[in-house]
Amino acid sequence: MIFPSAARALIAVAIAPVLIAGEASFIPLGFAEHDLERHTGMWLRPDLGNADTVLPLRTRVWATRESVTDGVALKCAFAPGSTGRVQIENASLPAGSAGFTLYAKASRPLKLALGQAAKDVGTDWSKLDWPWAELGADPAAPTVGWQVALTVQGPIAEPTWLIIDRFGIETPTFIGAPAITPQDGPDQTIAATDLIVGGERLAKSAARLKAKQPFKLIAFGDSVTAGAQVSRGSWKIDADAGRAFLWYAHLARLWDEAGGAVEAVGVGHGGWTARKAASTIDAEIIAIAGADDLVVLEFGANDMGWDGATPERWRADMGALIARVKTKTDQILVLSPTPGGAIPAQADAISAALRALCDEHGVAGVDITRLNCYRGTPSCWAMMANEYHPDLMGQLIMAEMIAPVLTGVDKRYPE
Repeated sequence: MIFPSAARALIAVAIAPVLIAGEASFIPLGFAEHDLERHTGMWLRPDLGNADTVLPLRTRVWATRESVTDGVALKCAFAPGSTGRVQIENASLPAGSAGFTLYAKASRPLKLALGQAAKDVGTDWSKLDWPWAELGADPAAPTVGWQVALTVQGPIAEPTWLIIDRFGIETPTFIGAPAITPQDGPDQTIAATDLIVGGERLAKSAARLKAKQPFKLIAFGDSVTAGAQVSRGSWKIDADAGRAFLWYAHLARLWDEAGGAVEAVGVGHGGWTARKAASTIDAEIIAIAGADDLVVLEFGANDMGWDGATPERWRADMGALIARVKTKTDQILVLSPTPGGAIPAQADAISAALRALCDEHGVAGVDITRLNCYRGTPSCWAMMANEYHPDLMGQLIMAEMIAPVLTGVDKRYPE
């Protein structure tokens, strides 16, 4: 888990602190390979407040096609009681630059503050510029602290949406009236039922849920299950408090609300592959699983990331884990991986491998890869703290989209 003191050094907005001379230009926030223009939403994370205000989930963000450039922007939906805040970590800023800039529109007139300096946002697109002087920074060597926060001035008493696009820095002066071609249209959504593979194979667990008979939900996975990066944007929620909102814990909560009596157990190892997991599955999972328990296997991002596995090798290694779990229970759910590294380019192959895996072994699956990637790469990281790890909001949404495998009550993303 990375916290604010370390975040400044390890993961931050990387912009070279040099004067860029000549014609005014725009520099998007983010890493060179993962800036907010090409991967909308990554790094700009919602602040869910503290552990007492996480649920119900009052702040959601997703990639939207309603934008001023490139057909993708970030939409923020704030329910009453939301903090109205999204934020991104910041490191060096270009010397001699003009300041922060973005385009915004909202469902109602509101004031959007960057730090303490607020600007008016209306229901049509407008360009907002914050000169360094307004933020108390020296243009010759601007610094604004380790985190840049955008906050809808509240309190928020009614459902409100805000769209942010072209968030970055302009240098050496602000671009006065750039030509834009706003793009519009409804966002394509996806149903949870479209992500489920072989849900009927969990009929026994669904029956136990309906009959209010207790069972354990045992999650075995990598750093996503361990909770890496969940605090990004919601820094008041530390690792211990955040564990109560990881995907498997919230999934058990949702199933409890549907009438069940579900105990959540999570075992996560950062950096592990399915092949590595085979070395401890007997001690960590088989030893505690009963015939009526449901085991969820969440591996793959490391397999097809740093370990270079193909989707077919991942399928084989997951099959070995399934075989071990079947010695104790036939109630098994497999999750495909989150969209790190080259995974988006292999999304279709991963979906095919998941289906083949589930059919071959007679288990159920939920296609988390497709959940993230169904609209293409520019839209696939809007629930993620970084390439591989969902933030707290993303963990909760994962659970919402998995829950229908037992409840049968469909859910759509984004809402």
